[in-house]
Amino acid sequence: MIYQSIDKNLAGIIQNHIDPRLIAQNMARDYNMTESHENYFLLNGHAFPYTLRDGLIAVDENQHIKLRIANVQRSPVALHFHGHKATVTATDGVDLGEHQQTMRDVFDLAPAQRLDLHLQTLNDGLHSYSPGLWMFHDHVPTGTTSDGMEPGGNMAILAYKSLLDEQGMPTLHDHTLAQVFDKNYYAKNRPVWGGTDYAKQLGDVGLLEPDLLRIMAFCLLIGLSLGLAVLIALRFKR
Repeated sequence: MIYQSIDKNLAGIIQNHIDPRLIAQNMARDYNMTESHENYFLLNGHAFPYTLRDGLIAVDENQHIKLRIANVQRSPVALHFHGHKATVTATDGVDLGEHQQTMRDVFDLAPAQRLDLHLQTLNDGLHSYSPGLWMFHDHVPTGTTSDGMEPGGNMAILAYKSLLDEQGMPTLHDHTLAQVFDKNYYAKNRPVWGGTDYAKQLGDVGLLEPDLLRIMAFCLLIGLSLGLAVLIALRFKR
């Protein structure tokens, strides 16, 4: 499992130029690493929701699983597993003795650090809480974003095979997956509640469409009321 990040300004240099001299100039002389930002956070080269293909961990009950994890991004990673606790068995390629191994559900990886984890899917309330679709992700808030949009980034799922469909995709999350596979969501054209009953109350600020029938009925009522008031006033004057 490889965790990495992308600075869109640095990546844009190659995307915006085809002349290798301009690429070399922009990368070696113009680009300032001290002003760089991490905009995209990837697991095995992909951001969520595409981590469901290349970053998903498919398991059965009562399995022993070895995970080898590397942090190749510039910022630390705090890897957190939902519903499971794993044991650190090696750091930076060096095996740990039995009394050095620790069981946790959040694992800190400094830049360039590597960890080996032993994950056991034993449903005993310690190693595993139960079969399910369990998220695992960086607990640093930016790690689960893609250019500021969440969910994204290195969010992924540890899935029990009984909850995967025939294509290997997680079940039970159809509404959420339909939303995050919509390019309009990541283009920031659609709010996270865009497909819910709260879309109108919590949607974008703007002018409301006028209800022409109500406006016409209101004007007619006002006109009739004024006409009636004038008629009554004329009657009293006589």
